[in-house]
Amino acid sequence: MWWMTWFARTEGKVLGPLSDAQLLSLADAGRLKGTNFVRREESSEWVVAGQIPELVGHVEPAPARSDGNDRMMRVLLPVGRSGLAIAAGYLGLFAIVILPAPFALLFGILAIRDLRRHPEKHGMGRAIFAIVMGSLFSLLLLFIILSGAGLFK
Repeated sequence: MWWMTWFARTEGKVLGPLSDAQLLSLADAGRLKGTNFVRREESSEWVVAGQIPELVGHVEPAPARSDGNDRMMRVLLPVGRSGLAIAAGYLGLFAIVILPAPFALLFGILAIRDLRRHPEKHGMGRAIFAIVMGSLFSLLLLFIILSGAGLFK
């Protein structure tokens, strides 16, 4: 056997730590599907359960490639991306205008929370970009407001 400790994301919950036997038990009971995500305790990467060789025969195989996992499809369309990350990315671009900067910062933080809750989604780069741009231009906005109030003479 493979003797590892696992975590499983099923029915909107994270289950674990689970032994090998417990993971197989979940799969055999039908509570773990081939499209659910699992990860080893020592790994931070979530993997589709149907792609784990040890679970073959216990869960239905994962589709070879879905739109959310196809890199070229993600380049063309926002498939598999967090909506918050998309909004954060655009707000990060418009942060140069200064007024949207605090919103870029807020949406960047919300997008990272969303991405951590849903590891199957993509868009971390957009979220980080929004936080960086939102922070820089929010500080500039704060400086403009304070200098306009006469605090910097």
